Amino acid sequence: MTIDDLFDRRIPLALVAALCLQAGGVVWWVAARDADLRFQQRRIDHLEETASQSRTSQTEILERLARIEERVTAEAHVLEQIERQTLRENRR
Repeated sequence: MTIDDLFDRRIPLALVAALCLQAGGVVWWVAARDADLRFQQRRIDHLEETASQSRTSQTEILERLARIEERVTAEAHVLEQIERQTLRENRR
């Protein structure tokens, strides 16, 4: 019994070739899928880092804005006092 007899009678050569092609296709698809998933994971990590930095920056900006609002309020109060004092002096 030769190999040619084995393939001709029991397993058609076309079937073996088709199975090999399918196995190769599966390996290629899995490798491509893995590369896509790794890229997406890197992108997600980068976006999460950027979002974290944005939240930190936003917190700092809000704190500075609150300080500025307090200063403006204090300066408005001082200006009101100066205005009242000026009006009193003008009345005299």
